[in-house]
Amino acid sequence: MRQMLLAKRANIARDAPSLFVLTGQSNITGLRPSFSILSDAKKAGFYTLVDAAALASSARISLQAQSPDIDALAISFYKIFGYPTGVGALIAKKSLLSTLKKKWFSGGTVDFVQAPGELTLQATDLAARFEEGTLNYSSLSAIAPGLEFVKTFMGPMSVRLPILHHYLHNALASLVYPGTQMRLVKVHTRPRPPPIASSAVSTSTYQPFQSSHRIQVRRKSTASSRDASPSSSSRPRTPQRSMSRMISHLSPFSSTGLLTPPPSEYPELPEFETNPSATSSSSSDGTDQGYVVSCTFYTSSGALIPLAHVSHLASRAGISLRTGCVCNPGGAAALRGKETQARMERLSSLPATATSPSIQCTENGVGLKSVGEIMLESAGVVRISLGVASNFEDVQRVVSWAKTLLDEQKRDRDLARFAPAEALGR
Repeated sequence: MRQMLLAKRANIARDAPSLFVLTGQSNITGLRPSFSILSDAKKAGFYTLVDAAALASSARISLQAQSPDIDALAISFYKIFGYPTGVGALIAKKSLLSTLKKKWFSGGTVDFVQAPGELTLQATDLAARFEEGTLNYSSLSAIAPGLEFVKTFMGPMSVRLPILHHYLHNALASLVYPGTQMRLVKVHTRPRPPPIASSAVSTSTYQPFQSSHRIQVRRKSTASSRDASPSSSSRPRTPQRSMSRMISHLSPFSSTGLLTPPPSEYPELPEFETNPSATSSSSSDGTDQGYVVSCTFYTSSGALIPLAHVSHLASRAGISLRTGCVCNPGGAAALRGKETQARMERLSSLPATATSPSIQCTENGVGLKSVGEIMLESAGVVRISLGVASNFEDVQRVVSWAKTLLDEQKRDRDLARFAPAEALGR
């Protein structure tokens, strides 16, 4: 990777500032790349920015630990604790902000404007130069209590979410049509290993941007050992009793293997140019995999169940699913494999005559109808994400709903009864 970065940098003017952007966690695969690449990028002469919108929702981030490798970090408070929407932050070093030269200005970003004339003086405050217009001040007051809330539950989340992800992934992958070997669900994201081998009250410490994250399991201590623990009074008040019950409930599934298919039965890994499991960012404890499950559903004959059908059936059960390319068409194509990528290539060869005045067109003159006929929903996935609000009841409800789809006659009746044909693309 360092050689590739050096080669890229060699093609850029020596004095031109260059930015290397790394996604902290993929929003569709859940993969968390090793942040050691940031050091290579800095040595190659790049400024570095981490898009932590997905990562920050379930992992502590320490800029102090990563200094000087990170120059800027982008986060979304909505993705961290759900409210307020439309409020995020760009945390950047002054050394980076001072190199950015804006070609325009608007309200609040300048200290002086000559009118008439051409003289403008940018705001002395570097942050103010990039905060254009009126801030969403009515929502900013929610950020501090939101961060305090997440701070309280971040520790238990590092135990709870691996358990939920492990259960959800393997429960969906184990659904098979009766009398056949055909699976209902193909999970395209990677599994996590069983996080806990036995029932215990657990604590964990997350060291951000490293692959050495471990969940340390401790058995329930005696009264004397509790009294001797110097940190017991400083731990956040969390429902450990409920956590212990959930671990006890799930442990039989892991120990008996009911929800842990052998490695040979795990779904194929995404067809990236480089297998992610073979890179240095992969870790045996699964910490390079975020809490995302991306999957597709199939009939007993192996035909894809359209995403619109899956979404509608789920909504009838009171479950809202995110379907489609989830704002990541490249990632969706990589997950779905070579067939989808081949369909993408066919789109590029469509002639402009494939359009019609009555059909919405893309920029290169290709009609939306033509795109739909080629793709046939083969590019998207069903994405299920876990976060601070997720609990076992949520996950079990999704699994129980998915089991109902194994009854194909009932599934088809529900679609015919409740879904308009035009809404499902029939």
